[in-house]
Amino acid sequence: MAIRNIRTLQRRKEKKRFLYLIIPPLVAVALCIASLFLMKQLLPVTEISFIGNRHLKNEELSNLIRISKNSELFGVSGRNIYMRLKQSPWIKDAVVRKELSGRVLVRVTERVPVALLILADRPFLIDNEGNVLEQMKEGAILLLPVIKDIDPVRNRETYGEAVRLAGVLHDRRVVSYQGDVEISGQRPEDIMLKIDKIVIKVGKGDFEKKLERLEFVRDEIQKRNMTVEYIDLRFANKIIVKPAQQENLGNATIETVHYNGKKKKN
Repeated sequence: MAIRNIRTLQRRKEKKRFLYLIIPPLVAVALCIASLFLMKQLLPVTEISFIGNRHLKNEELSNLIRISKNSELFGVSGRNIYMRLKQSPWIKDAVVRKELSGRVLVRVTERVPVALLILADRPFLIDNEGNVLEQMKEGAILLLPVIKDIDPVRNRETYGEAVRLAGVLHDRRVVSYQGDVEISGQRPEDIMLKIDKIVIKVGKGDFEKKLERLEFVRDEIQKRNMTVEYIDLRFANKIIVKPAQQENLGNATIETVHYNGKKKKN
């Protein structure tokens, strides 16, 4: 009888010990869940901050995310806010952070216009991936290359080459002394630049090297005060400069300029 009572007491002690070990953590978890639920339901937005936007105004970004002060901080997920921001062609990427203080921090990375695309006689800003950002506002002045007479849908390969060339021009800050830089061509091999009313046959690829050679030959043309019909950069080891017709002397209509600085007339 005494042994049975001892066993009963031991079982009771073990049961109490088990309850002491399990119940407090369960209560803590329940309190955390309840607190988070109340925070989501009751914690308001006290501040909305935007970082990184240069083209889009804060008001435009606010309209995109569709949240305002005093709205529920966790009423809309960060992913939903991100997807709303991506609806703008100007937004390349974004990071959304919510703080328990009620602050919503939105850090955006905007696309950078590198050229103007002329479609149906209307200018559109495009980035270095060829994405159309928006129609250029009337009266705005931007010193950007202009892509003309290239259909981005029907002539995708040529358009891609033209966009890559425009990106290199933008990065290298290649500008016209008279303010106009045009890119055109019906095939990638026929890509042409027009700078200072001079036609420059560029062709496909190697744009960095070709533009380095162009800087050299433009300096030579200025030194000689030449009027030029076209410059051909499509050859690896030479630059062909065709003087304007009024400067032709007999058969000396083409001058071949080697990039190492040596010059040879044909």
